[in-house]
Amino acid sequence: MAIKQKGSKWFLQIDRTGIPRIRKQFDTKEEAQTFEHQYLIDHQVKTLNSKDQRTLKDIIELWYKYHGINLADGERRKRCLVALAMALKNPIASQLTAEQFVEYRFEKLQEGIDQKTVNNWHGYLGAVYNKLRKLKVIDYENPVAAVDFIKIQERQLSYLSTSQIRQLMDEIKLGCQNESTWFVAQICLRTGARWGEVENLKFKQLHSGRITFEFTKSKRTRTIPVDEKFYQELIKFAEYKNPNDRIFTNCIGAFRRSVRRADIQLPKGQNSHILRHSFASHFIMNGGNILTLQKILGHADIQMTMRYAHLSADHLADAVRFNPIALKA
Repeated sequence: MAIKQKGSKWFLQIDRTGIPRIRKQFDTKEEAQTFEHQYLIDHQVKTLNSKDQRTLKDIIELWYKYHGINLADGERRKRCLVALAMALKNPIASQLTAEQFVEYRFEKLQEGIDQKTVNNWHGYLGAVYNKLRKLKVIDYENPVAAVDFIKIQERQLSYLSTSQIRQLMDEIKLGCQNESTWFVAQICLRTGARWGEVENLKFKQLHSGRITFEFTKSKRTRTIPVDEKFYQELIKFAEYKNPNDRIFTNCIGAFRRSVRRADIQLPKGQNSHILRHSFASHFIMNGGNILTLQKILGHADIQMTMRYAHLSADHLADAVRFNPIALKA
């Protein structure tokens, strides 16, 4: 705590553990001292009256026990949240303030952490408070509810052209010792599945010209048909496998090296999903239905699938017919 004079003004700063930090200016020293005295009394009474002294890390553990453990990415979220709690010096959860989080966010952005990652942390933290309040584990509000997420410029998803697909598949065929790489890439391009969903396929998930994807991100099972010729090649590759045996070995590293050898430049973060994006993009460009695509990709929210809608031949075609220049003509 400090009261300092700067020019004609008196500046007060209160920075005490367990009390929201504040900076304020006054016309006189007496006004600053009076405010300081009352501020400390008010917040000390509030702290003494609070029965919930659990730390942020404590309630993260409770969130994981009651809810996070059931999420597909629950372990990863918990690790992010614990790291966040420690970076915030593990405050009493009921006393965390929006200002503390905003200052932490500012520091991370200054360090070069990208905005989407920071928004993810923000969402995870808010979800902990919201879920525990809903379960009546805590009786106080989410302290970051009033903090706006950073608005991020939406990026168009990249996809491979047909010539790039041929180039990449040739590179995989000729340059990869791991035969699984070619088959996994082919299935991703033919079904829109995620790399991890395909890489972990078991023999029992192949049946009657179809591939069933289990343990997906949305926790919904999807069954997608493939053409008969490729299906028979796949069955031959998986020959002698037992129903619960994995068909493929891990090969994402081999795929990424093939992308580099093929000299295909991809935006940051889209490497492992480029085949899924390519399937969806060509599906729409070739006249596929957006609702069918949603089912194939397994999106719970149609808004995720709508990212590909602009590739449709008739997407917003009325802009050509009804713009003011066209009407004049």
